[in-house]
Amino acid sequence: MIFSMADSPDNKARRRRRLRQTFPAPLDQVAIRHVDTIQSLDGTIRVILAKAIAQTSMSNIPKYLAALKNSDGSIQSDTDLIALLDLAEPLRAEAATDSSSDEALGQTIEGVDLNYLASLLIKCYPDMPQSTVDALVNSNVLAPSLRVVVATRLALKEAKSDFIITALYTLFEQKLDEIAQIIVRNPSFTKAMQLSRPDWKPN
Repeated sequence: MIFSMADSPDNKARRRRRLRQTFPAPLDQVAIRHVDTIQSLDGTIRVILAKAIAQTSMSNIPKYLAALKNSDGSIQSDTDLIALLDLAEPLRAEAATDSSSDEALGQTIEGVDLNYLASLLIKCYPDMPQSTVDALVNSNVLAPSLRVVVATRLALKEAKSDFIITALYTLFEQKLDEIAQIIVRNPSFTKAMQLSRPDWKPN
């Protein structure tokens, strides 16, 4: 895949980091993938969004951005902050319902997990629009993959013994082999891997 110097991933990332520095706190700490969407907002709306995040959590960024998109311009001033929170409430409730099984397993989805999964998509598909990445990360289609990201993070966080590390390494090694076999048995999977990962070779 060929990029011009102007639109290379590195240049795009540097540009987004520069833009992020101009955002009001705590938006100046937002994941790089949201920068262009936030930059497209009116300055007043960015301030409102920043206050919403300060009151809740950075992980709510995708929900608040969706709420702003669905507001049809009804949020115009600082006093509309409560309206933004009200608009996002059904989205939070839906997300809580979708993640009930995760909570039962003690697996709490955090912003770092969403950002990590998004970074994997962008790494494999650099040309994928940011709006598509955001939608996929929060979709039911990738919900099982997100659970894997969460479970892996928690497992590694608690891996403080040699037998745990050894067991986890063996688990990942075996599952990687299983995935490789699934890929080689499906021509469309093989083609997708070769396009997104030119260096990939089956074992």
